[in-house]
Amino acid sequence: MDTAIALPPHRTSMFTHIPSLFRVRRRLSSFTPAQRLMFASTLALLLLPAGCATGNGPVAGEHDVLSPIRLSPQAPSQRAELIFAQLKLDSALGRNDREAVIDASNRLLEFGTGAYRLPSSAPIIDAAIWLLAHDCEKDAAPLIRKASAQMPDDLALVSLQADLLIQNNKRNEAISLLRNFAGKHPADGQAQAELALALLRSAQPQEAMKVFRQIPEKQLTPQIRFAYAQALNVSGRFADARRQLEVAVKEDPEYAEAWQLLALTQEELGHPKEAEKIYRTLLENDPDNRSARLFLLRLMLQEDNMDAVVSMVASTQDPLHFAVAAAAMLMDEKHPDQAEKLLSRLEKQEGMPDGLFFYHAALLYESNADVNRALDYLEKVSSQSPEYDKALRMKVRILYEQKRIPEALQALDALRVLHPEDAEPLLLASELYAGQKNFDAADKAVAEALRLHPDNEGAAFQQAYLQELRGNRKKAMELMEKFIARYPDNALALNYVGYNLADGNKDLDRAYRLIQRAVELEPDADFILDSLAWVQYRRGKLDDAWEQIQKALNLSGKDEPKDPAMLEHYGDIAAARGDADSARAGWGQSMELFEKLGYPEDADRVRLKLEKLQ
Repeated sequence: MDTAIALPPHRTSMFTHIPSLFRVRRRLSSFTPAQRLMFASTLALLLLPAGCATGNGPVAGEHDVLSPIRLSPQAPSQRAELIFAQLKLDSALGRNDREAVIDASNRLLEFGTGAYRLPSSAPIIDAAIWLLAHDCEKDAAPLIRKASAQMPDDLALVSLQADLLIQNNKRNEAISLLRNFAGKHPADGQAQAELALALLRSAQPQEAMKVFRQIPEKQLTPQIRFAYAQALNVSGRFADARRQLEVAVKEDPEYAEAWQLLALTQEELGHPKEAEKIYRTLLENDPDNRSARLFLLRLMLQEDNMDAVVSMVASTQDPLHFAVAAAAMLMDEKHPDQAEKLLSRLEKQEGMPDGLFFYHAALLYESNADVNRALDYLEKVSSQSPEYDKALRMKVRILYEQKRIPEALQALDALRVLHPEDAEPLLLASELYAGQKNFDAADKAVAEALRLHPDNEGAAFQQAYLQELRGNRKKAMELMEKFIARYPDNALALNYVGYNLADGNKDLDRAYRLIQRAVELEPDADFILDSLAWVQYRRGKLDDAWEQIQKALNLSGKDEPKDPAMLEHYGDIAAARGDADSARAGWGQSMELFEKLGYPEDADRVRLKLEKLQ
């Protein structure tokens, strides 16, 4: 008879909000970390054979007690291994130790089989979610698959697998996986609901509704009703969604997520006062409910009740967060003036952190209102503020754009003091020096960055590109060739080498391969598509060159300034195809832009092409 080890319990919330593309299930343990450790440690000791110690040495008087021959029966040792693996996993998660998390999870799966199986997938899911949150999907995915093979009837594992597939745009695979599981578990309403949610997230609301309607009423738990209401809301059936949610909160009055969705549904039905009552009740029960507070702030902003907004923001434990959120809501509604007025009022409130000045500066800068005022606000951010780093970076950007280079470099010096071991401030300084054509200082800054971080890819690229800016293309090509040998997936370097080979009409097949790879890495980069068009032009493949140059120009956007070199290429390719009108249009725009940007020699070169075309 199978025996399940009573590991520290985990509580799984099966359903979360639809808008999140990757639904991370929260786990709320009924034990504190200290209690979990004490519980698991005690249980481990109880399960060890008599006379065994948890250390590496023998117990006094029992010198051979740890010998495999003396360990009888074997089963308790397996149970102890399972507990130790859980302890190691808890410890690894607490230390943020990736290798240890993977090792402990695999040990849990190794020992959690046979007579002493894992009672649930919760520890494995905890580990997988930790790995995903730390950008280790390549480690999480096989772990989930291995656990699923051992626990094929575990809905939480199947749901997480489906989440990953949807995250990677494999929606059909996710739906097929959940459909198969739901088919094998027809009495599991939660399995049907997970399938319906996957359909909903895959833009198939009607199919999702069919699944929900097939779930018997007696299987509609509050969680399933919550999911059903999400589908109804997406389908615009707000009254039906409200009915499902009202039943859900009646059956589970502490279901905060359902209450919150009910409030949002009331808003959709044109009942803001009812929604406001719910938000206020949620906050009375849980003052730390940040989403309820944000929704309530949004209602106040819609009512233009600025006094209430200011009062609520100033009274929270995190006024900066809510101040920025309220301003962002106004910006989203295209009300920058109101957003600035709100920030100005909040800045006068007692106890407001000076980090708010950074966001006020960002608002002014991004709305092109007044960059000088933005700089004034940045000066008010103290060096003790968490926003000081961001304030310095914005200051550098604004000063650079205003061509106030010495002041920008001075701000960069402060940034370097803040991050003496970081390469980024040095690379920013290098760019500023290069803009002034002070290439010796630019080279020195990059060299220092490489001294601190010899493997810094950005610094190695910039070191090579500075040679291009100096006009030493031969040296730049030598360094770039070495660079792509070391970093074969750097699109900028691949494009640089490929374009220069094409421009020199050399090794065109290799140039094409390099640029094609760059396009695969950065498919929406207009300048790389321009390079692809140019190498195809050099190879005599004019139809493909024409297609690519048009894509490049379309990607640059109607309202964005065009690249004169790209327009010249457009004219060259059009002329080669015998399209004189298009050639004339491209060269004409190119010549004007070269003149406007202060490149008279380039403008004269294009002018000669136009004259020959006449």
